[in-house]
Amino acid sequence: MIDLSTPEVETPETVAERVRRAFRYLPPEQVVIAPDCGMKYLPREAAEGKMRAMAGAAALLRAEFTGGR
Repeated sequence: MIDLSTPEVETPETVAERVRRAFRYLPPEQVVIAPDCGMKYLPREAAEGKMRAMAGAAALLRAEFTGGR
């Protein structure tokens, strides 16, 4: 989902693409986009950016599966 080994912030599209890989193994309604405790080692701005990217990815994926509703 997100790479905690770097403070570089992913785009929501990048995170969404990574999440889509999980759909090979689980249906979308069983996938949860959530951070783990590794974010505590990142600078605050990076952690906040990564959280925004995860939220943006969730919105993109939700729109794909609900037809934009």
